Amino acid sequence: MSKRVLLINITRMGDLVQMGTLLQRLQHEWPGAAVDLVVDTRFAPIAKLLPHLRHIIDYDFHRLVDESRAQVQDVVTLYRDMTEWAAPLLESGYNRVVNLTFNRRSGLLASYVGAKDIRGISAPKDGDVTIHNPWMAYLTDVHNQRRFNHFNLVDIYALGGSGTGPVAPLTLNIPANTAQWAREFLASQGGQQLPWMAVQVGASDPMKAWRPELFGQTLAALSRQTQVGYVLIGTEAERKAIDAAQIAFRQAGGCAPLCNAVGRTTLPQLAAVLAQCRLLLTNDTGPMHLAVGVGIPVVDLSVGHVDFRETGPYGPGHWMVQPEMSCAPCGFDEVCLHHACKDRLVPEQIAMLCLHVLTGAEFPARTPGIRIYRSRVDEDGLGGTELYAGREDALVRWYGRFWRRFWFEQFTGRPSLVPMDPEPSPDRVEVLALLEHLIPLATKLVSQAEELVRLTAKQPLPIQRIQELHQHENRARQALVALSLQSPATASLAVALVRDTHNDDGQGLTDMAQSRLASYRRWQKRLLLVASSFRSFNNPQGVVVSTQGRPLSMVRSA
Repeated sequence: MSKRVLLINITRMGDLVQMGTLLQRLQHEWPGAAVDLVVDTRFAPIAKLLPHLRHIIDYDFHRLVDESRAQVQDVVTLYRDMTEWAAPLLESGYNRVVNLTFNRRSGLLASYVGAKDIRGISAPKDGDVTIHNPWMAYLTDVHNQRRFNHFNLVDIYALGGSGTGPVAPLTLNIPANTAQWAREFLASQGGQQLPWMAVQVGASDPMKAWRPELFGQTLAALSRQTQVGYVLIGTEAERKAIDAAQIAFRQAGGCAPLCNAVGRTTLPQLAAVLAQCRLLLTNDTGPMHLAVGVGIPVVDLSVGHVDFRETGPYGPGHWMVQPEMSCAPCGFDEVCLHHACKDRLVPEQIAMLCLHVLTGAEFPARTPGIRIYRSRVDEDGLGGTELYAGREDALVRWYGRFWRRFWFEQFTGRPSLVPMDPEPSPDRVEVLALLEHLIPLATKLVSQAEELVRLTAKQPLPIQRIQELHQHENRARQALVALSLQSPATASLAVALVRDTHNDDGQGLTDMAQSRLASYRRWQKRLLLVASSFRSFNNPQGVVVSTQGRPLSMVRSA
């Protein structure tokens, strides 16, 4: 009998499309697997465009949240209704549940289904949320060290929900009648002989949207360089920004046809319209992933708290523009009073980049104030990027590649084929000194945890001694974490340790002590591997040791 998998993905449209690689990877892992999806009712039409799904099970989770907040019904009634809806899931006998929505409600559902293999968050009735699978845990850690993350959300979903496998681009299947509707819609707008370029001016969060007037000026500048028609897309909530862009377009002398598709399409129709276009110029939005899924190139303007490496367009042939600022991207919990990153993107530069993509014209010769990246498939078969213009901070560049290799090897057990930087990190001297200080402290912490395991197995329990040692252990861990967070060479390990200890599980005192000991040993092993990597630059032969303890390659220059 074929394997059965339940996916839970109920929050955003873009997350659904980014799940496409996972769907293909599951078929590689378990050929013929029956894969079902739990999705919010609003996004069920998009889910129907995804490949390799057996059943789409929708529920109005949006209403559930709204009514529980407004107390339209009491919480018990609301969740009783949801439990009745979910009852058939219990009978399906799923082999695996992959929960891609990271909140307690989805965790309760993941636990309720009763599969032995859960990936992502679960929330048993008698406990706090628990994160299963190291890739899913990494997804919760990455926001603390965003500058050094080189994994796209698409790959984290696929690796965490299934595993490694062949390169699998995002794909959407557009029904023939929907594709025909899109062709007729664009033909009715005039400019039939022109290539269409889609433009997404708005965004769900204004923080991650480029200024509307700069969009308009960009479109005007591009219209003076080539013949093109613009399809303006978005929701009614974004109409104010779209109107502002149109006004700026006309004031700047724009002379191209404008097709206003705002609020005039269903989500499948929007995907079909995008498939008829030659390019999408956009903020980081759900429609950006639709464009990737239907196979058109994207120019992604990565401003505010958007990090294109996390959520940017996946697969080869897309372009990402990021302001060349030390604070870009900013943190999700930061309040920016100036939004100066948006002013670093100059309309003429963006227009030249779009011209390059549309016509093969020369790549922008001067790009002061910005970085331009092109997406690609990296040496491990994952989504990657290549810097085409601008400068990166040397420390950020070095550690981005280091942690990309490190976590891939840790979580897959395979050596990474992404080349190690041939030079040591810019802060190597300081890091070696820090590691020499941390390693004996880590050894002591492990010893304390081992003693706690021994004490909890004694009868009668030495309560006072356990309490004293537990207090010493907590203080030692807090000091080690604080020290580790001071360096990019150890901060990622510290973040993972904090999450691991919070994720400790066990039915009794000894089980909990053993879980804590396992977390400390894992952290200590990773710390020693980091130290080995940094010390390898003292090796005259230049042999770099992988995070699995194996020599990889001769990568240092002679």
